Amino acid sequence: MSYYGCPAFGPGAYNGVVTGTAIDRNSASYIKSVIGAGDGGGFYAATGAEKVNLADRRTPRRTVHPRVKYHKFPVPYPWGTSFYIEPLRDEHAMVVLTGTCHLYESYGTTFQQSILSGYSGANWDLSKSFVPLPPGSPSSMASGLSLFAGMVRWEDYQSGTIAHALNWSGLAGSAAQFKFVRPASDTDWLPYQGKSSYQMPYGARLRLRASFDTTGWGPEATMVATAMKAYGVYLSDTNSMGNELYFANAADGTNPWDTEDLSSLSLITLRDFDVLKLKKIQTVPGH
Repeated sequence: MSYYGCPAFGPGAYNGVVTGTAIDRNSASYIKSVIGAGDGGGFYAATGAEKVNLADRRTPRRTVHPRVKYHKFPVPYPWGTSFYIEPLRDEHAMVVLTGTCHLYESYGTTFQQSILSGYSGANWDLSKSFVPLPPGSPSSMASGLSLFAGMVRWEDYQSGTIAHALNWSGLAGSAAQFKFVRPASDTDWLPYQGKSSYQMPYGARLRLRASFDTTGWGPEATMVATAMKAYGVYLSDTNSMGNELYFANAADGTNPWDTEDLSSLSLITLRDFDVLKLKKIQTVPGH
């Protein structure tokens, strides 16, 4: 679908249907490894904290000052003085430049005394297919994937379908410390807390089984589950609670999501998924 005149990436990593994609031969072992490390709970919708800023050619461009020496911001970001930064710990910021359909993301974002800073981030051309970052590069998420691309947007719901893969944030310590598969490029570097040798790599794509029953669910949760069956979820990041899905506020900043409707997502656990055939497992450079 179009997002304020811009595609949300071309065909490829996020927009391809995976209903017929082969299951990895070690799928059950990977799922068991995550659950064995403590991530056995249901999914939940993280609403109310994220918002996409819309910029145009009149929006000032600002240098992003890196908060650490080992992450760089090679291009200036369009940034208005009233632009939104997630008020929670991650301090995510997202900007879509509507004229050129370019996406800018950052993590650990601050804007103080007209100085824009960030811990890590990335930018992409939304009119093209998603381009993975160089190995060892995070984005606004540990995996190097796009927060915007895998977020459930209110505009998705209004269109009647979520036509893209979702970003899944698992429980910290439940995934591989330094292993990833494309389209990911990095990890959170946290040690795996389980005992299995089948540790889930970042960028792994999981698909909710078609047989999962959503009878009686509300329209919002049903649409999310349908997307999980058709497009799947990417292991994109981790958090202290586990199995989080990212939801964006409406463009006007309001939170239109029905939390009661979305609470049905808690009935979905990792036991209801298959891991799709993994690409070559890579190691974060230097590890």
